Amino acid sequence: MADITKNGRTASGGGVSSPAPRTSSPRPPDRVSSAHGRSASPPTGWATSLLVWLTLAASLASLSSLFQGAGWWFAGAGVSAVVLGASLGVRALGAGPVLGWVAGLVSGLLVTSALVSGGTAVLGVVPTAATLQRLRDLGDQATTTIVEGTAPVEVQDGLLAVLVAAVLGVAVVSDLVSTVGRLPGLTGAFPAVVLAVPSFVPGTAVRWPWVVLAVLCWIALLAVSTGRRPTRATAVGGVAAVGVAALLTAVVPFGGVSPLTGVGTGTGLATGVNPVVDLGDDLRRGAPLTVLTYRSSDADGTYLKLVDLVDFSGRTWSPADAEIGPDDGLDAIPDAPGIAEGTSRRVVSTEVQIGALRSPYLPVPVPPQTITGLDDGWSFVDQSGVTVRSTSESTQGLDYTVESRPVDPSPEQVVAAVGDQSSDMSAYLTIDGVPQSVTDLAAEVTADSANPFDAAVALQDWFRDGDFTYSEDTPVDEGYDGNGLDAVERFLEVKSGYCVHFASAMAVMARTLGIPSRMAVGFLPGTPTGFGDETARAVSSDDLHTWPELYFEGLGWVPFEPTVGLGTPQSYLQETGVEPTAAPSAPDEATPEPSADEPSAVPSAAGPTPGAEETQGTSARSGASSPVAVAGGVLGLAVLAALLVVPSGMRLARRRRRLTAGPPDRALGAWREVLDTALDLGAAPPSGATPAAAAAALDGVLRSVARPDEEARRALASLAAALEAERFGGDPAGVAVADDARRVLRALRASSSPGRRVAATLAPRSLVRPSEARSGVGA
Repeated sequence: MADITKNGRTASGGGVSSPAPRTSSPRPPDRVSSAHGRSASPPTGWATSLLVWLTLAASLASLSSLFQGAGWWFAGAGVSAVVLGASLGVRALGAGPVLGWVAGLVSGLLVTSALVSGGTAVLGVVPTAATLQRLRDLGDQATTTIVEGTAPVEVQDGLLAVLVAAVLGVAVVSDLVSTVGRLPGLTGAFPAVVLAVPSFVPGTAVRWPWVVLAVLCWIALLAVSTGRRPTRATAVGGVAAVGVAALLTAVVPFGGVSPLTGVGTGTGLATGVNPVVDLGDDLRRGAPLTVLTYRSSDADGTYLKLVDLVDFSGRTWSPADAEIGPDDGLDAIPDAPGIAEGTSRRVVSTEVQIGALRSPYLPVPVPPQTITGLDDGWSFVDQSGVTVRSTSESTQGLDYTVESRPVDPSPEQVVAAVGDQSSDMSAYLTIDGVPQSVTDLAAEVTADSANPFDAAVALQDWFRDGDFTYSEDTPVDEGYDGNGLDAVERFLEVKSGYCVHFASAMAVMARTLGIPSRMAVGFLPGTPTGFGDETARAVSSDDLHTWPELYFEGLGWVPFEPTVGLGTPQSYLQETGVEPTAAPSAPDEATPEPSADEPSAVPSAAGPTPGAEETQGTSARSGASSPVAVAGGVLGLAVLAALLVVPSGMRLARRRRRLTAGPPDRALGAWREVLDTALDLGAAPPSGATPAAAAAALDGVLRSVARPDEEARRALASLAAALEAERFGGDPAGVAVADDARRVLRALRASSSPGRRVAATLAPRSLVRPSEARSGVGA
């Protein structure tokens, strides 16, 4: 081992020695100040904690476009205030940062328990078994909201619990980073994630005032934590950051493919489906994305249905309520009711491969007879057996085969279906508040029709062959972009719109004529791709479509295509000219329930009649990708990433700060880094050891390997000598101490096992044990 010379460098020798003591009085090393009188570590007082909270609160407020009301914000801001406030209070009483952080964690958990326990906790805060069960129930409720929610969603108990828990995690990690890690600036990573969430949810606006406020609070936090006044460059950088964020959210399509929105980019952030009908915003967005491909035995392709909309409130269409039973598995799909035994049907085989589409509803040609390739997580929704969904899985990445049997009736079989309906179809006839002009127009268009079936065909032909035009912009320009009765009335006057308007208008007009109707939501047949045996069809987000289905006994649910310029109506949709009284009695048929579902060929009719799932309605934003899914998922990933990455990031930042320090603490910073690394690797010197004793202990670690690194041993001796010269002799250390420290660090890691190196990286113990407590030199 090299001997230490008077100037702190080494000469040949076998041990570690210290230089002769100087006459100057030693300074307490653990209280050394820099040349400018600033503390060696950033402050973590009330100003820092306040600015951390303000940054979190402002970024949380930027999510107001996703959630209704303000109660959720007060709950989240309150929990984070408790965490940071409790930590600050304990530190103000003289406790260390670790104890303060623990106090904040415990306080946050207690307050969160009080908010979400619903009276099941002891004294309102101590969780019990009933509390855990309630949390599971709240999780199920939140899942339902995530799948079905349309921004802005109503924040019920389940969703509130998820939001509060996410904020608790972010607040606790932020306090850990800012107080224990003494790196308040890094806390800006969490608000940055939160601020980005609205950009990933199609149809929601970024709340720029809150974004700007959060950025300004973070800049102030940097200024306070570093003790430096903001420079012009800092201000310009902050403004530039906001500008870049604005540019990105304005021109970069972050959203994924929401299956009922048609919004697609390549990010794969597809989220839940909400069966809404007003698809205008989605159809108007460019950059279509292929959401699925399929091969079919039907050369013309097939419509793929997601869900049926039955209930019409006068303002919007929505599915009827239905529960999925334990016996509703795909191995027991019933035949679609309402189709007479003698009605001709085709057998169509379809192999589907889902790409970016993520939806709880399965795109299927209808009515399906068998579905293979899926697990038990998928069920048919109701006895119509036409719509398939899952409460626990999504469609993304699925590969399955469907055998369906659409009707293909002869003219005689169609005539047999024009008699009176024998089933109770009131669920598909209910409609209140229809403007008289709409009722009169339906009667006028079908005045010459001999029977209800002919009337339905007349309505379809009137839309397709009349004066109507297809336009995605006219409804917006004219102020009737929706599917309620007001929009239907205005559409029939202007005669310009897209699939939602055509389908809704025909379904409403059919009900005024006494014909059971509903609306189907799904995809058009798509575009052929490939050649020969490789021929398939690609379905893009632009193929998102709605069409009406009308019920006729003997035929079941018949799909119509009134949208001008899209699709092709069934070949058998021709007027019969037969009066109902002259029609032969209908053949034997399965009496359909109001939820019966049976399609025909092109728009593969049928869907889960009253059996889809409750929705919040079919509003103009066809379901913007579930905001809660994105928000909860991104926040959850942020917390998980923080738990795995933040400790190593904090240690890396601390190491860089120490090894780039200048006089008078250059050697002290390097020495502390060596001791902390040794602690992380489980090779720390005895507590309170002098620099010479600590260096001797570390030298023993370096000599314990088969081939000791002699350069590292000499660097260790040099560093120890420079430290004592700096602390007790007043000699500023040179820049070489940083190189010596790095050489020692590499050798310490090389002398440790792979497991210890991984643990030292992901869970460094030095973050929770102040270096001042481990050495007689404040290291």
